Amino acid sequence: MDLLLLSFGTRLENHYQAAFSILSFLARPGIERVFVVTDAPRFYAQFGARIEILPIDEALMSQWRGESGFFWRIKIKAIEKVVGISGNDLLYVDSDTFLAGDLTGLSSVLAGGATVMHRLESRLSQRASSTEKAMWAVLRDKTFSGVRIDDQTEMWNAGVIGLPSVSAGEDIARTLELCDALCATPCTRRLIEQFSFSLALSSGARLRPCDDAIIHYWGNKPDWNLAMRDFFAEAALTDADLPERIGRLSYFDFRALPILRKENSARRRMVAAADWLFPPKRVAYFE
Repeated sequence: MDLLLLSFGTRLENHYQAAFSILSFLARPGIERVFVVTDAPRFYAQFGARIEILPIDEALMSQWRGESGFFWRIKIKAIEKVVGISGNDLLYVDSDTFLAGDLTGLSSVLAGGATVMHRLESRLSQRASSTEKAMWAVLRDKTFSGVRIDDQTEMWNAGVIGLPSVSAGEDIARTLELCDALCATPCTRRLIEQFSFSLALSSGARLRPCDDAIIHYWGNKPDWNLAMRDFFAEAALTDADLPERIGRLSYFDFRALPILRKENSARRRMVAAADWLFPPKRVAYFE
């Protein structure tokens, strides 16, 4: 199968997360080609010919947002672009992912014609957040592109998207059609991309999870970012080449890092108040 990541913008952490994710996939067999859609190719020079850069810029991203101007329509369009190039089963992963298992099972799922997302979260009708409650209030019992939304409709995590080659073009076209239809409603937009994939790829009850092999640490980026900064700092200081960096992942203890860390809101407020009440006594700069 082929691998795809989308990474853009000026936040350095987005790019070292993507680079670390790529390393984790290169450390195990199963990936033929790696595509990186990015506006910052310089951050991926370490991979040399092992990856294929597909450059984007603000003009193209603006075009990909479409008439609705929906930001995360960019993700759907990036996958659409690579579907037109790849020809193989395609695995898209968000930057904040890490391959923790082997790809044999996932490869078999895609080869059998099933689609993949990271994991099932819950039914939309049962979601507790204000965003999802607002979505349900607007979308319940409505039909979009032949898909009816009812109390059984599921919301899946879109940190991983797996498309089998036999249906990838149709799957991504349907996702895009659903996204545009949902954007034309008063529905709050934050999760429309995720919901569009959930609706499109669950057709025919062929959607499968992959959270037994791929970690999606969206719920604890600070701890993972610290570990990655140490990893890349050591690699740079020792002038480690790509094979060495891949080899060093065998010593990376990903099981020691929580994938979710939700702090108490009262604690956050107390820490912020303490920082405000007790600022540093002395700060000096070179003159």
